[in-house]
Amino acid sequence: MNLRKSLTLVTVSIVLGGGVALAAPSAQADQPAFQSQAMDSGLTASEATQLQRTIDTLLAKEGGRQTAANEIRYADGRLLVPLPGEKYVRELNGSRAEGTAASARHTCTYKRLCGYSGRNYTGQEREWYQCNVLYKKPSAWRSGGSWYNNQTPGRQGSWYDYNKRFLSHTRPAPYGANGNWAPVGYVKAC
Repeated sequence: MNLRKSLTLVTVSIVLGGGVALAAPSAQADQPAFQSQAMDSGLTASEATQLQRTIDTLLAKEGGRQTAANEIRYADGRLLVPLPGEKYVRELNGSRAEGTAASARHTCTYKRLCGYSGRNYTGQEREWYQCNVLYKKPSAWRSGGSWYNNQTPGRQGSWYDYNKRFLSHTRPAPYGANGNWAPVGYVKAC
């Protein structure tokens, strides 16, 4: 290949961004909206920045797409992150008081199997819903935790180790429990 043709290809690649560079600005463009959403939900600017750092770290480790100040969407479900200073996850819709539940309660959407990074449905919440698909659990979940099977009545999820070997089934839906994420590497919703 001659030098002129090489320079043309490099220029085209830089201008077009190879498809990768074009995706980053759109994600960054949404950050002011997410910051505003977090502050409308009662967070200070510092707390909103802290939340965004948490989301950015999770996106870098696990992939996905940020769709709200505290939400990452995946092809197979979503991950919700509790707001700074709160134990329970929640949809963001304005009031800070809504995330400070006095009693342990799952927030798992109907027809989903949900895992929580903390005991008694606290911490991050990961939802899975497609049957017969093996999903990797969040990599930071290395101990403790809880889960809630909120699928249609009678459905069971399954836990697999890091080598994708079956460990056990959940109890039939609806049912939840505290558990230990340490041996679990993968999850099947049903």
